[in-house]
Amino acid sequence: MPLTPRGPVLDHLSYSTIEKMACPKKFELQKVAKVESQPSMAGVGGKAAHSLTEEWDRQDCPDWSDEDWTGHAEMILGGEVADTQNSTGVPVEQWRVSGRESKAWPNKEDLSWWEHHLPLFGKAYAAWRTSHPHLTPWVTPDGEPARELALRVQLPGCESCPPLVGYVDVVMTDATRGGALVVLDLKFGSMMPEDLVQLATYAAMVETRYGPEYRPALGAIYSGRKGRLTPIFKDGAELMPLGHLPTSVISGRVADYWALISTGRYPARPGRHCSWCDVRSACVWAKGPQAWLYDSSHPFYRKETA
Repeated sequence: MPLTPRGPVLDHLSYSTIEKMACPKKFELQKVAKVESQPSMAGVGGKAAHSLTEEWDRQDCPDWSDEDWTGHAEMILGGEVADTQNSTGVPVEQWRVSGRESKAWPNKEDLSWWEHHLPLFGKAYAAWRTSHPHLTPWVTPDGEPARELALRVQLPGCESCPPLVGYVDVVMTDATRGGALVVLDLKFGSMMPEDLVQLATYAAMVETRYGPEYRPALGAIYSGRKGRLTPIFKDGAELMPLGHLPTSVISGRVADYWALISTGRYPARPGRHCSWCDVRSACVWAKGPQAWLYDSSHPFYRKETA
């Protein structure tokens, strides 16, 4: 297992792990100090939305009724909620919720909100897929449908790094572009990405696993709340070229972040994000009540008299 000066940390990397280094203190608390994150309803609901749309895809796009969508959504969401409560010991009533209060939803986007909206998200995805028949899930050279495609690769130039692991939502073929491969990321929150780094990272992983002839040339973001592809740049393109971020650039980024992780130094980067950070209770910069137990920069770290 790769080591840092503070001991074993990771046996693999992922895009989300690297993104945690936007605040190295958060990385330290989650990956080194092993602070349990407070569950969020948005995280569990988003996972359920991915599972619901995946099930519909894997059943070859069935013509589900409203009752079918409601039934499948209830079963999947109920399972995710139960699993999270059992694994964390935190009841759903104590989970973090996002969104804004409204007359219809005074408790913001809580479990009731997700129970209502999840079937709608599924139906909207099915309608979008049906109206875009030229976009179909790719089948890998191994014969595996590229839906929640699990990848574990050693990127070229990153031989000293742990393997990079990821689950690609969908890789599609575009019949209007000669079968070009498109990395599609499904987002069911209100915030959309501001760059193509995640999509390009997945493209690099597909290329490394299957060969350069299978590198996706395009990326796209599907907004589950809008039921369509969402451009993130001013040109309005829904299918966005990834050629300016080749595998060598992604490999360099991963290697640079691993070098930072390996220093064992994790300075905090306080900001507005602290208010919604899921480990803020363990961070001295966020006035966390448990910071003395977990945050190595606390003046009374691990001292009972704190």
